[in-house]
Amino acid sequence: MSEAEHRPLKLTLPALLFQNGLPDLPTSLIEPHRNHAGVWRIKFNYDTAEPLSMSADQASTMIPLLQELGEAELADEIGIAVNSATRYASM
Repeated sequence: MSEAEHRPLKLTLPALLFQNGLPDLPTSLIEPHRNHAGVWRIKFNYDTAEPLSMSADQASTMIPLLQELGEAELADEIGIAVNSATRYASM
């Protein structure tokens, strides 16, 4: 096997978003959102697409990967929403 075949694939932002069910589009707002069952989730709002949401746990696993990709602002926005959702869920 060549060296390239042993090297892990480089994670990209579009790939990370896709793996987590999100489009590669700019978000207009990332916020905590309570679903119909009363569970706090993280909602991703887009100007050009329908909003999508995921569990706070799933969103929190994206944060270090986003930081690794140099997407500190997006990581911070998600972190703030996760912290708020966690705080709201504990009330």
